[in-house]
Amino acid sequence: MSEVKPAGKRLLLVAACALVDADRRVLLAQRPEGKQLAGLWEFPGGKVEPGETPEECLVREL
Repeated sequence: MSEVKPAGKRLLLVAACALVDADRRVLLAQRPEGKQLAGLWEFPGGKVEPGETPEECLVREL
């Protein structure tokens, strides 16, 4: 994957997914206390590490 960075900007690649079961329930995670936006809900995912694909990131995060 090639990266395009606007001048003077840092690119942060993240990956997230929506896991939905047969009963149409969605897996969400609640952000921990002490973190930015603590207590809010989010889809599973995270920052893609250098040399890692978005798919590998999701496997690691899940």
